[in-house]
Amino acid sequence: TLTVSVKSPVSVQRGHVATLPCWLTSSQSAEDMEVRWYQGSDQKETPQGNEFDTPILFYKAKEFDYTSQKASYAGRVSFGLKEGTSGGLKTGDISLKLRNVTLEDTGKYTCFVSSLADYDSASVSLIVTETGRPPLLSAVMKDDDQVNVSCESEGWHPKPELRWSDRTEALTSADVSFSKTSAGLYTVRSWLLVPSSSEVSCAVGFASEVPKEARIHLKYSPSLPEESGSSSAGWVAFGLLLAAVLAASGALYFLYFRRKANKSRNDTTDGKKKTQKQTDLFTSVWQNFCKMS
Repeated sequence: TLTVSVKSPVSVQRGHVATLPCWLTSSQSAEDMEVRWYQGSDQKETPQGNEFDTPILFYKAKEFDYTSQKASYAGRVSFGLKEGTSGGLKTGDISLKLRNVTLEDTGKYTCFVSSLADYDSASVSLIVTETGRPPLLSAVMKDDDQVNVSCESEGWHPKPELRWSDRTEALTSADVSFSKTSAGLYTVRSWLLVPSSSEVSCAVGFASEVPKEARIHLKYSPSLPEESGSSSAGWVAFGLLLAAVLAASGALYFLYFRRKANKSRNDTTDGKKKTQKQTDLFTSVWQNFCKMS
């Protein structure tokens, strides 16, 4: 009787090598058996369908058969060892070794083994991870001596956990949201309302790894940006600016019309002088004409 055992799930960083452990419980040799690894869940009855018919690794008659291998796994798969002391196929170790793991490799894999008398199978879940960037924190001043602190981190797979805390305890955020890029990586965002004088940290990561953390120490300062409409200080500043603009406009208006009035008076004086000259000239010409007569 054949009995297959596996260890699941398996987690691996993108681009690394993954070993999906699978072995015969009786430790009998698998060299003369047929071994097939394919994507998809385990089916206790004789499996059928595209996944079974296009295996990622197919071993029979003591050699590999690549004629129906799934194209995306070509050159990346072979038998592996579930542990360093394993004897390989001779001791029933039929683990799968997958190199250069991609995000698309995430999912279930079935280890199917058969002999002339019996067969058995079991499934292994593969989780492909990508560690994102350290979180970025930003703060915006709110009403009632409160600060809105935002945390954002990108480049994760699968969805990471996000946790807020202060010096003494965990804090509950108002909201946690995720978005996914075309490359399949996740960005996580969250925000939290805290007193204007406090210290908080935001940690992002997976349960099995040390998270990436950022901390911010808040102490109220007028330099903190404020949300629109959140304080009367903005309106005071606007009023002062408007008063300055109106005063400057009034001064310019006064200078303009004063200059125009002066110019008008000068033009009038010049006109009178010109008219007097013309009158004097006419009188002189008339007197000379009379003398000649």
